[in-house]
Amino acid sequence: MAISKPPVRKTAAVLPPTPAPDEKKIEAVINRGSSSISTEAPEIKLKNFNIKLPSTTLTAIDELRAKRPRKPTSPKLGISTQDWLLEAIQEKIEREQKKYQRGN
Repeated sequence: MAISKPPVRKTAAVLPPTPAPDEKKIEAVINRGSSSISTEAPEIKLKNFNIKLPSTTLTAIDELRAKRPRKPTSPKLGISTQDWLLEAIQEKIEREQKKYQRGN
């Protein structure tokens, strides 16, 4: 078995020197700026409050949360208790609004 020489690297092609950048053009681009897109979302003020729930209710919520799909690589449940409660409240609001809109 013969040992061969390492491969010979090709020398990089010599590039012509690049001209110096035009400072006036660079300043013009910087000073031009860009157009801003107005995507003003309505400001939502968050309010904090404490809630007391029976432990049986929290246990039921945890069981339902555990049935939600989760990321395959994550040991965490698919949804937090807070997000689950917010989702449940939103569903209740929508049901109540439909109920009372039909009654009018």
